[in-house]
Order: sequence, then structure tokens, then C-alpha cells
Amino acid sequence: MTNYDNGANRPETLRTSFLSRSLFANDHKTIGLNYLWLALFSVFLGMAMSLLMRIHLVWPGVHLPFLSSFGNSPDRFAALTTLHGSLMVFLVLTAAPQAGFGNYFLPLQIGAREIAFPALNLLAFWATVASLLGLTMTFFLSPHPAITLWIVSVAVFCAASLLNALNFSVTTIDLRAQGMTLPRLPLTVWAWFVNAILGMLIFSILLAACVCLLSDRLLSTHFFPQLYFLTNQPDGAVVNAVSVLWQRLFWFFTQAEVYVAMLPCFGFVTHLVSTFSRRPVWKERLVVLALCGVGLFGFCVWGQHMFSSGMNPFSPLVFSLLASSLGLPATILLVSWLGTLWNARVQLNTAMLFALSFVSLFLSGGLSGIFLARHDLAAAAVSDDFVTGHFHLVMGVAATFAILGALFFWFPKLFGRRLNEPLGKLHFWLTFAGVYCVFMPMHWLGLIAHSRVSPLASAPAVGSGIRTFITAAILLTVFAQGLFLINFLWSLFRGDEAKECNPWRASTLEWSVSSPPPADDFGPSDPVVYRGAYEFSVPDVAEDFVPQYLAPEQGTKAGKSGE
Repeated sequence: MTNYDNGANRPETLRTSFLSRSLFANDHKTIGLNYLWLALFSVFLGMAMSLLMRIHLVWPGVHLPFLSSFGNSPDRFAALTTLHGSLMVFLVLTAAPQAGFGNYFLPLQIGAREIAFPALNLLAFWATVASLLGLTMTFFLSPHPAITLWIVSVAVFCAASLLNALNFSVTTIDLRAQGMTLPRLPLTVWAWFVNAILGMLIFSILLAACVCLLSDRLLSTHFFPQLYFLTNQPDGAVVNAVSVLWQRLFWFFTQAEVYVAMLPCFGFVTHLVSTFSRRPVWKERLVVLALCGVGLFGFCVWGQHMFSSGMNPFSPLVFSLLASSLGLPATILLVSWLGTLWNARVQLNTAMLFALSFVSLFLSGGLSGIFLARHDLAAAAVSDDFVTGHFHLVMGVAATFAILGALFFWFPKLFGRRLNEPLGKLHFWLTFAGVYCVFMPMHWLGLIAHSRVSPLASAPAVGSGIRTFITAAILLTVFAQGLFLINFLWSLFRGDEAKECNPWRASTLEWSVSSPPPADDFGPSDPVVYRGAYEFSVPDVAEDFVPQYLAPEQGTKAGKSGE
């Protein structure tokens, strides 16, 4: 349990300068907010790049002012694609739900006053900033130094993620408040904890692979010789083993990275569905096992993309079965969400709408993933459009919706104000319609490319029309994000103040303190936990919930706990 003698949980001395308070403070709340600002900048930069790529794909002759100064060469567009993917995967889908929300709320939800290693936490943040700068600079360099800088930036991000994963694991295990047993942990904390363990395993592998690549480029070593990448028929078993090494290291990280991005989102959605349906999580302990199952199976399916690399013929079957086995924990999560919503008094605010849309997107994208879990060449023959639509629908868009739902939910706690609900719902519906109009047609493009029914002469015309429709839908979606940005900035400075500590009548510990939380989180006395995290629809109490921090003899005063 919690031990504050090591100095990690002592309140930080208040600083006066802006730089000390905002950029160089090792307070977990400040660092969490800085990660969120970093992710917000990255997501809008990544969206601008995706818009440029779609315009070039549909209208290749259009003059693009931003790219014309760089020659409009194929290398520029390859660099643009790489930078878009790097920013969205690393700086948005990894940094925002885990490092951003996790840094801010994990200590608050377990009753700790600080993260386990505050100095390492600050070091990890600045390493992430350096990684962002390095990734962005690669676009302005010639190919050879750009590739070297990209590898260095990814390695730095991996090191930062390892520090975060270590911090989260130790904090969850060692700094829980009195009474905060493992069964009483909120599911968001479970998701961050499982994700931290998975992150320690896979980011270390990618870090080692990046170090080997840099060694080959700068020190003339031969971990991944170019000859082995270029040859189609290696002469010996040793050569073949070396040629497959990079593929194994790459997919060992990349396949599991999908679940690094999704695990915190599973926690967010479960938390929001329970809070706004006013019901306990259906089969909560089974959901915990499902989160652990996602982490375990996600760690073990790295070989499903390597069926044509000369591995044992039975290996693809094993990996395909493991990939298909991910359907079991995913089904448990889906059934739990539906069971929690059954006969519930659902509050359809913006946060809940984003949570429910996550369920829709996760289910739609998961169905298309069944085709990609096959281990034969027919699955590999599916065009890039199908894979792009599936990947973005599940990992990109669904995770982004969960992040937005968490932001609408925790915005009062982060800034002491509330986002505008009518504008938020308008942003939601435009975005929801836009992303389906963007990524579902990509599945159709992938099927048309290998269709045996449609005449070949009509396929290009149909594909061109669909691509134009997708580009128009992207413009609509980008416009909707402008509404979100207006809502965010207006609410940040002029929004309605959150006059209550607990405006959502939630039951976890972060809602027991003022908004935003004080410097030492919980004031002079340490919190004590008396029950689980989802005590909703409780009979014989003044309200329909009982917070974790409320003593049994005060149960009838639950309705006044947020005042």
C-alpha cells in the first residue's frame, strides 16, 4: 500500500515562473496535461497531412502550395505518408490515452499523491518532445539523413515509453491508497496497468531493433545487411534466418502496438458506459480478465504477417489461431458493454455518444479483421485500400472516439470548466457520419480491386468515383474537427464553470477533490477506499451511487458528496 516516506508523494513546492510551473514541473498533473497538448498538436498536424495525401490521390495534377517548394517528388509524398503514420501512432494513439490521461488520472484514481518516479516522468516527457521534433524535421531533409533521424526519433520515443511503462507499473502496484485492493481498482487503472506491462515488453524490442539499424548505418555492422533485403532466394539457412530477423522484430512490436493504443480505450469506454448508464459494470472481474487477455494474445500474434517468409508451414496456423482467439476477450468486452446498457437509464451526453460510437466502430472494424486473420495468400491478395480501411476504422478512428469521450468526461476535472454540449453533439454527429463515409468505402475499393463479378472496364470508373466521395467525406470530417477546436478553446477560457466537484455523479476518487485538483491532490489527509469503483443504482441511499471514498456510516449522504 501507500508509503510516502520516499519523497515521491510529498507535495511539490509551488513555483512562481510560468516555465517552472508548466514546462519543468514534475507534478504528474502538469506532465499529463503537457502530453495532451502535444497530442492535440500532433493530431491536427496529422489530419492536415492526410488531407494533402487524399487530394493528391484523387487530383494528382492539383498544385499543392506546401509541397511545391519541395519539388512534388515521390520522395516527398513517401515522407509525408511516413510522418503522418508516425505522428498518429506514436504521438496521438500512444501518448494521449496512456501518457496523457494516464499520468493525470492514474495517481488520482488509486489515491496516490504523485507518480512513483517524478523525475523519470519529466525526463520521459521531454524525450517525447524531442522525438516529435525529430520526426517532424525528417520531412525537410534529404532521404538518407531523414531516415537516420527518423530511426533516432523512434528510438527516443521507445525509451520514453519504457520509462512511462515502468512508472505506471510501480505506481499501480506500490502506491495504492488504504483500502484500494486490486478488485477495487477502476477499470481505467487496470487498462493502464496491463498496457504498461505490454509496453515494457514491446517497446524494448523496437528500441533494440532501432539501435541495430543505427549501428548498421553509422558503424558498418551487419545486423540487417541490405543484400538480405534485396535478394529473393537466399543461398543458405543462416542467410534466410538473418533476412527474417528484421521482420520478426518489426512485427513483434507493430502488431502489439495496435493493442497498446486500444487497451486504454477499452478502459475509458467501460468506465463511461457504466457511469452514464448508472449501472455497475456487468461481470466486472470477467472484464478485467478480458483486458489481460487482450494484452496476452496481442503480445503473441506477431507472426501472423510472416506466412510467406520461409517459416515453418505450421507457424502461420498457430499465429492465425492466436489472432482469431482475440475475438474471445473482445466478445467479453462487447457483451459486458451491452449487458451494462440493458434496461439502463442512459444519459446521452456527448461523452456517452462517443463511447457508444466506439462500440459501433470497434464492431464494424472487427468484422473486417476476420478476413485479415486468415493465413493464406488469398488474405494477402486483398488490396491496400481494404487494409487501410480496416486499420483506420479500428485503431485510428475508434481509439480517437474513445479519447474524445474521455476528454469530454474529464474536461471539468482538467480545467474546472465544461465543454459546450450542443456544439459537442454537432461535432460528434458530423464526425461519426464522416468517418463511416471515409473508411467503409475503402473496404469496397479493396473488394472491387479483386472482384470477379464486375467487368474490368467499369472497375476503374467505379473506383475513381468512390475515391472522390472519400475525399469529400474527409473535407466534412476535417470541418467537424474545426468545430471541436472552437469548442475546446472557447470552453477553456469562457466556458461554464464546473461549480460542483462531481458534476457527473461518478464514484471514483478523482471526483472527491476540487476541479482542477490541488497541488497535493488530496489535501492534508490521505484518502481511504471502502468499496468498488462502480457502485451505481444502490438501494436505500439518497442518490443512485455511492463513491469509493464514502465511509459505510455515511452511505445515506451519497447525494451530497459532490457538493
